[in-house]
Amino acid sequence: MRVLHILNGLHAAGIEALALQLIRHAPPGVENLLLNTDRSQQAIAPAIQQLQQQGHLSSFREWSRCDGLHLAWRSFRFCCQQRPTALLIYPCNRPMLWLALGARLAGVRRSAVAVQNTAPLQPSEHRVWQRLLIWFQRLGVVAVPCTNAIASSLQPLPKGLRLGAVIPNGCDTQAISQEASISRQQRPPGDRQRIIMVARLDPIKDQATLLHAFAAIAPRHPDWDLWLVGDGCDRDRLESLAQSLGLDPATIFLGRSSDIPTLLGKADLFAFSTTDAEGFGIALIEAMAAGLPIVASDVPACREVLLEGQAGLLVPPGDRFAWQQTLDRLLSNPADRQHWAQKAQAIAPTYDIQHTAQQWYQRLQA
Repeated sequence: MRVLHILNGLHAAGIEALALQLIRHAPPGVENLLLNTDRSQQAIAPAIQQLQQQGHLSSFREWSRCDGLHLAWRSFRFCCQQRPTALLIYPCNRPMLWLALGARLAGVRRSAVAVQNTAPLQPSEHRVWQRLLIWFQRLGVVAVPCTNAIASSLQPLPKGLRLGAVIPNGCDTQAISQEASISRQQRPPGDRQRIIMVARLDPIKDQATLLHAFAAIAPRHPDWDLWLVGDGCDRDRLESLAQSLGLDPATIFLGRSSDIPTLLGKADLFAFSTTDAEGFGIALIEAMAAGLPIVASDVPACREVLLEGQAGLLVPPGDRFAWQQTLDRLLSNPADRQHWAQKAQAIAPTYDIQHTAQQWYQRLQA
C-alpha cells in the first residue's frame, strides 16, 4: 500500500506530530509518501529529513501555497505520477477539498481526513463545518474524529453524513517514558520544581487561567517555577499578562522545543488549561507517559483522554480560583503528586502509537 500523507505547512502542532508518528510507525508493507502544500512553513523540517534518512519516507515533495482549481490540477497530476493507493489528509479545511478532488479524479479511492477539533458552537459556523464534512464525503473522503467529544460536537449530523470510527491520537509512550526518566535522573540535587504546560499559544488553549492561578500561589511556593512550552499568535498577549501579574516572562515562556520528553523529565507537574474547543490534547498523553501528575481543564476532550478523571485531576475550565486551589494542594503534597503520577503512567500505554497506527492503516485499507 502506498499512502500519501498531506500536510499544509510543516508547523509544530498536533496534526504534524501525528503525521510524523504515523509515518514512523507504519506497519510492514506500507510505503509512505509526504506532500507539503505550503513550503513557507518549515518548523519541523529537520524531523522530516530524519524520517527520510531513516527510510520511513520514500518520497517527500513541497509546493508553494495555492488553492482552488490550481490545487486540484496539481493534486491530479501528482497522484497520476505517484500512484498512491490511499490518501491521508491531516488539515480538515476547505482547500483540502480541492486536493481531494484532484486525487479522486486521478483514481485514488481510499481517502480519510483527520478531524482534530470540536465543531464551533455558533450555529452558522457549525453548519459550515458540517457542510465541509459533507463535501469531503462526496469526494470519497472519510472524516475520522480523534475523540468521541469531537464526534458528539457535530451532532445532530445532517441527513446522509457519516463519520468514521474514532481513532485516538497516540505517541511512542515507551520512548517518552525512557527519555523522561533519563532526564529526571540527571537533575541535580535541590533542583527547582516545575509546573509545565506544552501547547500552542493560541485562543484554543487557555494559558491565561494558569498564569493567574500560578501568580496567586507563587509566594507560598517560592521553590516552584512555571514553564509554558510552545509558540503562537497569543505569545505577546500572554507575556504581557505574565508581567502584569508580577511574573518574569523570560523564565516562563520557553518557546518551541524539539525535545519534549527531556523537558517533561525536568518537570514535576503537568498542567493543561484549555477550552471547550480542545480536540484531543496529545500533550496529555506525553505527560502521562513521562510519569507526571496531571491537572487539566474539565472539557469533553480532556475528560475523555483522562478517562473521566482516572488518569488526572479535572478542574473547571477558566475557573482561576479552582485552578489556584488545586495547584496549591498538589504543590504542598508530594504523596498526592506521586499518586496521580502513578495513575497517569499506568494508563499511558492505552494511547501507544502502535495502536493508533494500526487503526489508521486498517482504515486506509478498508
